[in-house]
Amino acid sequence: MQKQLHFTNPAMTIRQIRLISGFLLLLAALPGRSEQMAQGAVSLAKDYRLDVEIADTAPLREYGLMHREHLQENQGMLFVYPDQALRGVWMKNTLLALDILFLSADGTILSMLRNLLPCRQDPCPIYTSGVPAQYMLEVNSGFIDKHGLAIGQTLMLDYRRNAPADTGTLF
Repeated sequence: MQKQLHFTNPAMTIRQIRLISGFLLLLAALPGRSEQMAQGAVSLAKDYRLDVEIADTAPLREYGLMHREHLQENQGMLFVYPDQALRGVWMKNTLLALDILFLSADGTILSMLRNLLPCRQDPCPIYTSGVPAQYMLEVNSGFIDKHGLAIGQTLMLDYRRNAPADTGTLF
């Protein structure tokens, strides 16, 4: 025996279908569904190694560390850009307080932002690098001070790019 579905309010059903369709499209566009985040490492003086996820495409950079509830002490995210330019960051949908380092093409620290707090209401402020940078490194709040990082210090970056044209190139 087959059951038949009866809709008492067809207008509401159409609205629900549109909402569900929009939600599914949003899920399909999220990073991780269509592209995998590469892994890498950043080495500091004193032989400290930080394991990083590589955000080297526009969708991965846009999503970043959104919705993460935890980041290990030795983890971070390295944002890789194709050129050196002024960079901006906001904390929308970011649940963790972060320190952010802006780096040159050779890994030199150009500027730093300490203890950026999650944004709880719109509009969220946009924080800028202040100087052109090629990389942005996001780490747990307090990391900069704990490791004595300073402008002018050079970090060793070790990662592989996701972009197909750069496959196999080690930076």
